[in-house]
Parts: sequence; C-alpha cells; structure tokens
Amino acid sequence: MVKCVMYNLKMSETHPSTICVLADRFEDSFRDLIEVLTSPLPVESLEEYIEEYARTDEIMPEDKTIGFVIINKEKKVASLNFNEKTYDDEEIQKILQKYKELGFKTEIELD
Repeated sequence: MVKCVMYNLKMSETHPSTICVLADRFEDSFRDLIEVLTSPLPVESLEEYIEEYARTDEIMPEDKTIGFVIINKEKKVASLNFNEKTYDDEEIQKILQKYKELGFKTEIELD
C-alpha cells in the first residue's frame, strides 16, 4: 500500500492541476510549492514542480489518500486536511508561516 497526498493547485495563470504526491515527500513538496507561487515564470515553475513531485507509477486499489492540499493563488488560500498524520507538526507550522507571510489564509485540519 502506498500513501499519498492529493494536491489541487489553482494558479491564476493556469488551469487547475491535481497531482498525487507520496506522503513521505509531503513536507518537501509543500515547502517547495512556495517557490512556484512566487516565481516570475509560474507556468514553467509549475511544470517543474509537477515533474519533481507528482507520482508517476500506477495507482493501485490498495493505495490510500491520507490528505488533501488545496492551494488557490488568486484567492490566497492554503488548506490542508488530513485523515492520517505522517508529518511533523513543528515543521508544517514553520512552512505555513511562510505562506502567511505571502498573505495566504491558511488552515490545517486533522480528522
């Protein structure tokens, strides 16, 4: 079984993108997404981000989605909702603080 986090990324310059990121890469992917949001080349940056973090192997029925990340650049929202905790609270709070500094409304929920 593979655990993953689903990202729904809405950048003002592009169509929404939905990608699956392996759970063990969540913290790095969430941190690196800040670079995409602040890039002067958002389309190219998003493409590179997807190449770096999107899961490329076949999704199997036993795989499990443990969380959702919704990013809306235009509305400045970063929302995290998890049903299983696989991340470090302190590290995520540090990353969320960087989003707040960019003017994003942030929320995190653990079911």
